[in-house]
Amino acid sequence: MTEDYVDSVNKLRENFLTEKSQKVFRKWNKVMSFEFSDIGKHYYFKIENGTPSEIQEGEPEKSDVKITTDSETWVGIMSGEIGGMKAYTAKKLKVKGSMPDLLKLQKLMK
Repeated sequence: MTEDYVDSVNKLRENFLTEKSQKVFRKWNKVMSFEFSDIGKHYYFKIENGTPSEIQEGEPEKSDVKITTDSETWVGIMSGEIGGMKAYTAKKLKVKGSMPDLLKLQKLMK
């Protein structure tokens, strides 16, 4: 599973690029970060007017939405094998951000 977790972050990033998402997120200017606790890796991307930047490795100065999980759980969530809410209630997924942002983002993770 070497880089599957990065592919899954990119899948979420690409979900911002659909026509429907562009309308929903057009006013979004946020930074999303991902911490993979099992391998000690951090990634992030910026969303400006609904359009995501390329994925960067490392931690951003500030993050509006931060997702912390292990790489296997993240790949399972993004592939649909694991429900995000199930991972959250099992404490395998931690999410920090405003509730309206998190509810809006939930639509992109399906």
